[in-house]
Formats: sequence, structure tokens, C-alpha cells
Amino acid sequence: MKYRPVKTAVIGCGMISDTYLQNLSEKFSIIDLVGCADMVDEKAKAQAEKYGIRHMTVEEILSDEEIELVLNLTYATAHVEVSRAILGAKKHCYTEKMMSIDLSNAAELKKLADKNGVMFCAAPDTFLGASQQTARYLIDRGIIGEPVSVLISLTRGYHLIKTDEEDAVRKFSVMYEGGGIPYDMGGYYLHQLFNMFGPVDSVCGFCYTRNKERPYLNPRNSHFNDNFTVNTPNTISAAFMMDCGISGTFQISSEYSTTQSLFLVSGTEGQLELGDPNEFDGPIYLTKNGSEKMPFPLSHPYSDSSRGIGAADMAWAIRCGRESRLSFEMGYHALEFITAVNDCTKDGNVKKLTTKFERPKPISSEYYGGTSMERSLFI
Repeated sequence: MKYRPVKTAVIGCGMISDTYLQNLSEKFSIIDLVGCADMVDEKAKAQAEKYGIRHMTVEEILSDEEIELVLNLTYATAHVEVSRAILGAKKHCYTEKMMSIDLSNAAELKKLADKNGVMFCAAPDTFLGASQQTARYLIDRGIIGEPVSVLISLTRGYHLIKTDEEDAVRKFSVMYEGGGIPYDMGGYYLHQLFNMFGPVDSVCGFCYTRNKERPYLNPRNSHFNDNFTVNTPNTISAAFMMDCGISGTFQISSEYSTTQSLFLVSGTEGQLELGDPNEFDGPIYLTKNGSEKMPFPLSHPYSDSSRGIGAADMAWAIRCGRESRLSFEMGYHALEFITAVNDCTKDGNVKKLTTKFERPKPISSEYYGGTSMERSLFI
């Protein structure tokens, strides 16, 4: 049976759009990518020419009755406004993480989606890739016995070394509200955690901004040595307990000179060290009964750069009448997690999370080779 591709468009043609546009136009047969738009019209025109799609305005995308699915790839501070317009036009919406910078706006968007009978899902979608799905497969089959604890840590540096020309091309959104590393990169680690173990029950910790006032560092920038304000948390340290009984720690900061990622799951019969959840092909290492750490081969499809797989899964869900593996509830739970740690910083109290979600259906490893791997999203 031939399934009619879902006509899809993109709003937001910044740096992240390249990998999305390439994958949506080439990798997934269920997607018919028709056009793109951006508030900076020159960006949309360039991307449309590069990928052979229509150069459109936002209004043209929203009024086109054939377009069913729209990806919101704008900056964090624009997510709510753009998603509201997409959902208001009765189109399914996939938004980059986080879906909002606060819980109330996110809940408002969900109400609008439900009212208009459309899906509203949030990135990241990397947890659908080969590395993360292999890790879940091993956990679900008891390869390390009963999981007991999770250790998550990411350190990296976001340093303003840009020239005026670079500033004109890409604003440094990670320094602005909703774009700090707990929101930006934290979403990848939290979604992988949720994918493997389900919802978090309670959390406590600290979330703060180190060095709020800092200078531009590049002498080729006209603001060189002038201070600017970092308007977002850039360091988070938290402890959490999950519904399933697993405890863990979650530490992420952009205030380091080096980058290091650690995602370690310890169980009664071994340990799994996972790759960076920002990647689709991160290595997995298994330690059993005191033996040496050994690499474990990836068992699932989509080990190459596959951003957009979440939109493709949404498209298959639309055509097959099933639930999407991405969900509003998972994205909202991630936002509630970060918000709860922020609130705990203010009053020192452990926060019990109020939201739940169904753990997404795993990807099948049955269809692994070539273009047939898309069959794994159909199942």
C-alpha cells in the first residue's frame, strides 16, 4: 500500500535548518518538503534555492491548505509565537526545544492543538536514533540487571569570540532567555532519560547563571571588550528520583574550557556508558561483573545524522492514525524538570513533578539496511 507523503514546510532558516532541510528532502519518503520561510527573507531564499523548494513567507505557509505539518526551527524566544500561529492555522507542529520558556505558555499551546485536532510535538528527536534506541533495547532486556542509578554530566564552553560578520549571520541565542545550556542541551539528555525509564517523580538542586556580565572577546567585533548580559541560567546541578524507582544526578554547564559528556547507567549486573545524546551514533560501552569496559555494536537504524526523524515519525503517525513517538507530554515534562530545579534554587524545597507521559514505543531494529530502514518508523 502506498502512503501519500505529508506536505511539510519549515519556518526558521538559521544554522540548524541545513540538516533538517537536507534530511526532510532526501531521507524520508513520507515527507514532501515544499517550502521554507524566515523573518530574514534572504535566509529563506538561499535555503529554498539550495534544497529546491519554494521560497515562501510565513503567511503563505500558514494559508496553504495542502501543507499539513510545519517545523518551527526559530529561536527559543520565538517558539511560542510561531507555534501558536502554526497550531492556529490547524497544522501539525514540530518545534525545536524547548517548546516554550515557561510552563503556562506551553500549556496554552497544547490547548490550542487539542482544540484544532492537530499534533504538537517538541524536539529533540535524537532519542529515536541508533545509539539511544540500542541503549534502550539493552536496558529493556536486562543486560545490566535491574537499573539502580543514572549519572548525567555535560561540560562545554560557549564563548563569544565572534566577529561583526558572524553576529550578522547568527545571533548567539544560547546567551539569551530560554537558550541557555540547561534548556538547549539539557533537552537531549532528559529525553534519552525519559525514553529509557519514563517520567521523573521529584527533583531538587540548583540552577543559576555564572558570570552574568561578561565582555565580547573578539577584537574584530565592534563591541570588543564591552560587557553584555547573559540572560539565562548556564549551570544546573540536580538530583532526581524517577517513578520507576531509579535515582540519578543531572549536571550540565557551559562554563568550562573543555567539552565532556557522560551518561552512565548502573545496574545490579553491570554498567552501560552511553554516547552523547546530541548524536545519533554515539558509542555504547558495557561493563559486566568487574570485566573491562567493552564497546557494544549499535543494533538499530539511523546511525547517521538524522535530525528530522521526529517529524518523519509524526508524518507516519498522521497517515497511520497512531500516536507519535514524540509527544507534547515528554517535551513539557522536560521543561517542568528544569523549571522545578529553578524553583528549588529559590526556596530549597524538593519539587514533585505534576506531569506524566507514556514512554514512547521503541524503534524496531528489524529493517536495518538502506532505504528500507524507514519501515522501522511505520511499525
